Amino acid sequence: MRRLVASTLMLSFLSIGLIGCAEKSSTTTEKTVTTPQGKTTIKTETEVKKTGDNPPPAN
Repeated sequence: MRRLVASTLMLSFLSIGLIGCAEKSSTTTEKTVTTPQGKTTIKTETEVKKTGDNPPPAN
């Protein structure tokens, strides 16, 4: 019984630790363009592909 409880506890801690690794970093850029016909807002979301590049390099 103790082995079952210990195994379950270890697996739950392992799964909680792996959930944090699933988060992805991203940045959102919003631009507003005004013309005589109206106004347009453009939203761009860029996801970080490499570790250590937070925020991603400007394009």
